[in-house]
Amino acid sequence: MHRPWNTEVIREDLRRILKKEYPEEDIVIDYVPKEKEGDYYTNLAFKIASREGAKPDEVANMIARQIQDPIIKRITVHPPAFINFTLNEEYLYEQMSKDRILDIGEGKRILVEFVSANPTGPINIVSARAAAVGDSLVRMLKKAGFNAYAEYYVNDAGKQAALLAESVRQRKIEISGGEAHIPENGYHGEYVKEIAVEVIARGLENQDDIKKYSIEYFIKDHQRVMRRFGVEFDVWTLESDLYRQKYVDKALGLLKEKNLTYTEEGALFFRTTTFGDDKDRVIVTSDQRNTYLLPDIAYHLNKLERNYDQLIDIWGPDHHGRIKGILGGIQALGFSADVLRIMIVQEVKIKEHGKLMTMSKRAGTFASLSDLLEKIPIDVARFFFLMRSSSQHLDFDLDLALKQSDENPVYYVQYAYARIKSIIRFAAQKGIDLPEKPNASLLKQEEEFDLMKDILKYTEVLSDAVHNLEPYMITYYLIELARDFHSFYQKHRVVTDDTQLTQSRLYLISRTAQTIKDGLELLGVSCPEEM
Repeated sequence: MHRPWNTEVIREDLRRILKKEYPEEDIVIDYVPKEKEGDYYTNLAFKIASREGAKPDEVANMIARQIQDPIIKRITVHPPAFINFTLNEEYLYEQMSKDRILDIGEGKRILVEFVSANPTGPINIVSARAAAVGDSLVRMLKKAGFNAYAEYYVNDAGKQAALLAESVRQRKIEISGGEAHIPENGYHGEYVKEIAVEVIARGLENQDDIKKYSIEYFIKDHQRVMRRFGVEFDVWTLESDLYRQKYVDKALGLLKEKNLTYTEEGALFFRTTTFGDDKDRVIVTSDQRNTYLLPDIAYHLNKLERNYDQLIDIWGPDHHGRIKGILGGIQALGFSADVLRIMIVQEVKIKEHGKLMTMSKRAGTFASLSDLLEKIPIDVARFFFLMRSSSQHLDFDLDLALKQSDENPVYYVQYAYARIKSIIRFAAQKGIDLPEKPNASLLKQEEEFDLMKDILKYTEVLSDAVHNLEPYMITYYLIELARDFHSFYQKHRVVTDDTQLTQSRLYLISRTAQTIKDGLELLGVSCPEEM
């Protein structure tokens, strides 16, 4: 029977110890880099020294002399004034024996909206990265005890949908022997011709019918590709439904009612400067077209009326300028801005043979997710998309992704799991099974302690990843865990003539394998037992 665990585990124990001496301080505990002495460190000395005008190294040494606790084996001060803690082996053994589950969500309802690509072309690489980030985030939140849901918003009522329909109509004319005049901002890719062929086969002539078919074509395509990529959405919401359900009218009425709109040169403005924006934003143009902002505010009103405790939006890099507007809309509707967290997933470039590819949906020269998945496995694609913070640009190294060796980081992690499973099967053939209560004190080698510390970090890393909405933290953690396992495997035999030691090591590597599997599942990556 699992019991709820303290999300910080070891870090919280260290904070508790420091709080005895410094109860008013905001104490930060982090990991010591591998090449340095110690397991965890604090920068507490810098804070105290800055406030009191003292020398940081002198404060650090004073703190080190004050702190004593059985869980700490050694305290060292590293320049300029970091206080490093080395954990006692007995404490590590004790922590390894505990089962814990993560429950920081307490059942709160969270809606994560991501991808939400305009239904005007295939899913591109930037949207694919957002899909990997969003899906992994939902998995992490569920693991952390939240009721998390995934949603895809389809912009099927805006200007881009009309441009797609006209582009398809012009391709239809071209196929029928006429001359195509695709709008300057229309869609020129070969995929538009494919839809035009379908439109001709169905005998569609009316512009609205062409638009409806084209939109439905890409919605179905997006759904199919997302399922192939291992991403399932709980809800698909159409912008057109918001209009039919009068949410756009309702949102506009609320803004006017609160005197948060005004007309200038025929256009209707929303007073977003009231909520910290650098300028007011147009929500209805002078020719009476709604801008993106008005239906977006209506969409968030719809989401909030569905009783979620937290909304998370994952947007592309070209949406940064719209953040203040939507946050202003949330507040104008009477909600706290804190109810919405917006993540910007930055650009992705595909790098092949050392060169970056050019991508453009309008020109049809982009690499779609479907194209990518024809070249590389889904596991590799997802892992690579999650190897950097979503706030950083990502160069997707196609040459490395195609390598089927441990140079490829996803295979490096999967190999570690498969190797452990092979060792466990070998031990079973020798009549040695996993023990229920191993003698952990037999584990005394440096590489064994590295694995123990890694395993105990997992819950802390997961907690950090959830707090920061950053799945890449799990990716890097798994690479480090696999590296420490491979190092252990190269130096120590697991199955030996010493049965008790063998069982203790089997327990250690079994816990390692379970941690790898758990982490890969959060990334949406498979965990084969044989490779």
